[in-house]
Amino acid sequence: MAQPTLKQLAALIAIADTGMFRTASEKLNVSQPALSEQITQLEYRLGARLLERDRRGARLTPVGELIAARARRILADVSELDAVVRSSAENLGGLIRMGGLPTLGPYLMPYVVPVLHARFPGLRLYVREASGHALEEGIQSGQFDVALTAQPTAGGRTRVMPLFDEALMLGLAHEDDLLQQERVGAAALKGRDILTLEDGHRLTEQVKEIARQSGANILEDYQGTSLDGLRQMVGMGMGVAIFPHLYERSEIRNDRAVIARPLKSAEAVRQVCLIWRKGSPREKDFETLGTLIAARAEELLAED
Repeated sequence: MAQPTLKQLAALIAIADTGMFRTASEKLNVSQPALSEQITQLEYRLGARLLERDRRGARLTPVGELIAARARRILADVSELDAVVRSSAENLGGLIRMGGLPTLGPYLMPYVVPVLHARFPGLRLYVREASGHALEEGIQSGQFDVALTAQPTAGGRTRVMPLFDEALMLGLAHEDDLLQQERVGAAALKGRDILTLEDGHRLTEQVKEIARQSGANILEDYQGTSLDGLRQMVGMGMGVAIFPHLYERSEIRNDRAVIARPLKSAEAVRQVCLIWRKGSPREKDFETLGTLIAARAEELLAED
C-alpha cells in the first residue's frame, strides 16, 4: 500500500489548526474538493477515520490526534533538511519559528532582532507568544523550531540551553512605605496582598511560591491578563506585584505611578533558556542563536 504523502499530512494539520475545510483550503491555497480528496486518500492509506465532520466544521478523532502529532514532527523534520547545509556552512539563515513567553519576548527580542538581521541577513525569524507549557508542547509537535522560555520542565526529548538569570523585582505604588528600602526582603511581604497573572504562566507559579514562603496573600480574584494590566492595578493601590527585570527596565521606569525595588529572596530569579527538540539538524544554528540572545541580554542587564 502506498505511503501517505507530505501534502496529505499538511492537509490534516491545516484542518486540525483551523477546524474548517474552507479556512484550511485557503491556508493551503487549494480548492475544498482537492483538500477533501487529500484527507480521503490519507484515511484510506492509513485505514482509519481521522476526522469527524459536522455543520460546525471538522475535528480530529482520537486516532486523528495521534496522527496529527506525528505529522507535525514529520513536516518539521522535512522543513529542516535544507538547514543541514546551512549549519555545516556556519551560516545562520532560512526560517526559524520561535515561540516566546509573553512575559519575556516583548522586552528582550526587540533588542536582539536588529543584531540578528545585521549579522545574518538571510535569516527569517517568526516569533509567536505562548505559555511555558504550550511552548514545550509546541516544540515536540513541530509548531515551533525553538522557544525562549523560563524555568522549563522539559523532558528527555528536549534540549535545554540556559542563557541567563533574570532577577524578579517588586512593583510598588509610589506612596508605598516599602519604598523606603532600597532592597525589600521577602519577610516584608508578610500579610501584604500580591497581584499575579492568571494561572498558566510560569511567572505566576514563582510568585505563588514567593508568597507562600513570605506569608503574603495572593489575590486570586484579581488576576491580570498581562504585565501591563498588573502594573496598572499596582498603580491604583490594589496590591503589590512581582515583575521580571527586563519588563521593569522597559516599562516601569517610565511609569510615575509604580516604582520597582529589588527583592531579596532566593526565589526572586528565573533562569531563561532556549529549548528545541533533541536531534534537530539545526542544533548548531540554535546554539548560535542562543549565544547571541544571551550576550545581548547580559549587555542590557549590565547597563543597570
